[in-house]
Amino acid sequence: MQLRERVGRGLLLRVRPPGDRRRDTRGRCSVCGAEGRFAFNSWILPPEMRRDLGDRRLIEAFTARESLFCATCTSSLRVRRLADVLLEHYAERATTLAELVREPGFRSLRVAEINSVGPVHPHLALLPGLSYSEYRADVPPGAKSGGVRSEDVCSLTYADDEFDLVLSSDTLEHVAEPDRALREIERVLKPGGRAVLTVPAVPSRAASVRRAEPGPDGRPVHLGPPQHHGRGSGPFALVSRKGDLLVYTDFGSDFADRLRAAGLEPEVHAPSGESDVALVYCGIAGGSSSILRT
Repeated sequence: MQLRERVGRGLLLRVRPPGDRRRDTRGRCSVCGAEGRFAFNSWILPPEMRRDLGDRRLIEAFTARESLFCATCTSSLRVRRLADVLLEHYAERATTLAELVREPGFRSLRVAEINSVGPVHPHLALLPGLSYSEYRADVPPGAKSGGVRSEDVCSLTYADDEFDLVLSSDTLEHVAEPDRALREIERVLKPGGRAVLTVPAVPSRAASVRRAEPGPDGRPVHLGPPQHHGRGSGPFALVSRKGDLLVYTDFGSDFADRLRAAGLEPEVHAPSGESDVALVYCGIAGGSSSILRT
């Protein structure tokens, strides 16, 4: 996790609108294992996203997805849900990600983490078979900057059939060609390998909406008011004001169809409540069945 992100999460745990405390929950963190409070903070969403969501219930649902921070490791609800899915598919006895990365079966996997999965990353970094990369426009794919490999998810430098597991969280909405990125993820997965992904999808929206497209010179052409993630509101905006993660696509419930079109048989790990939007998508390379998990 970058320093600015760690500072921002620490700020969001401690400074928030007074009414947010009523929306806190409690439980055991599936990332670090701590029992305690999960802090809701409505300053996590950028104003542009609140504007475009419009509906108060959706705004609150996405705020919960992006906050409800673990008071110990700062994992958000979205990140904990991804950890839950990894535990469901790979754990022998582990009940947290911190335990899972020490189990022999999981440690034997070749894993690609494309962009840091927040507080999950320090645990994944213990895996001997981890290939971790970030996208940097100023660094050629495959090169390293500050010891971290750079990759373009639309044109990965990894070999075919290289990985058992590919992880990425809230990256594809910022990619100009997300379907090409999914095909690349399928290419680098071994047959039967799994991609575990999150995207900010609105389940009630049947079709995804393009917000921007790459122009002839590579610069984005906006198809509507631009939206950037990484920019918060309230005091958090002072820390995140340099966030410039342009959104190219607002995903809908058709994201599972996009996985299938890329050759990844989808599993949708859906929450039990309609107001919960913290979904996790799996895509199995060479899979033969589609499973909706609740």
